[in-house]
This record gives sequence, C-alpha cells and structure tokens, in this order.
Amino acid sequence: MKSAEFAALWSCHPVRRCAFGTKSFHHPLVGALELDFEMTRLPDSGGQGLLMYGAEPGSPSEAALRLLAREAVTFYAP
Repeated sequence: MKSAEFAALWSCHPVRRCAFGTKSFHHPLVGALELDFEMTRLPDSGGQGLLMYGAEPGSPSEAALRLLAREAVTFYAP
C-alpha cells in the first residue's frame, strides 16, 4: 500500500478485463491442469458474473477432470 511502484502496477492490472483465457492449476490428486475459462456477466445482477472452466477435449486435463468427477461422486455419495 505504501509502494508507489506497486500502486502503479496494480492500477494497470487487467484482471477485470479478462473475459476469457487459459489458467494453469495444480490439484493435489491429479496434478497439473490447463483449463480454458470464460467470464459471462449476468444481466441485472449488480455486476455479478459466471466463470466457466473447461478442458480441451482429449487432453490430459480433460482426463484429470473426469477423474476428479469420479472421485467427487465416490466421496460425496451417501
């Protein structure tokens, strides 16, 4: 907060303008994930948006997401 350099860098940081792209994640169970994302603003929601992630079909990240889905079903099943 006291750094003029940080304040200048932060003020031009494009986080709010990123509507789509690719992000890298590391999950403790499946490891590296490369996921595409898209932000959609919701009408009449006071600025709220919906952030959607997905993996390239046939990619290792898609396989990792499928594994996570199976694990979630197993973990949360009654």
